[in-house]
Amino acid sequence: MNHKKDLNEYLQEKKIEAEVSEEVAHRLDRNHAQNQSYGQHQQQQVNAQQVAQQFQQLLSQLKNQAQSQQQQTDNQASQAIQQAINALTQAQQSIQANQVFYQMNQLLDQFNRQLQQLNQQFVGALGNQAQHMQALAQQPGQQAGQLQQQIQQLQQQLQQRQQQLQ
Repeated sequence: MNHKKDLNEYLQEKKIEAEVSEEVAHRLDRNHAQNQSYGQHQQQQVNAQQVAQQFQQLLSQLKNQAQSQQQQTDNQASQAIQQAINALTQAQQSIQANQVFYQMNQLLDQFNRQLQQLNQQFVGALGNQAQHMQALAQQPGQQAGQLQQQIQQLQQQLQQRQQQLQ
């Protein structure tokens, strides 16, 4: 009987060992599965963080590029506006210079017309005076000689004026 008891005990121990082994294996499998799941979860978190960082870097690069392009566009627009202002200023100055030149030409034409009128009046007056002197020169005596000289002087002055008009 002792032998039977030993066999029963042995079988009982083997059964317990098998159950313990099975429980240990089951727990190890569960821990391994949890560890794998945890590892996968952590790897997914790391991947998500890397993707978020890459996205932020890309977003920052795009933002910087957009700001740089906007600055370039603003600078080009400012230069174009300044060039247009300069061109308008030059055009305005040219118009003003042309207006001054036109007004000066008008004044010069008016001055020339007035000068011609004055010369004509002067020539007419000299001619009248010369005729008057000739009439007086025909009178006898000493006055006639003086008048003749004055007539000659007036005629010379008349010739000079006519030459100046030409």
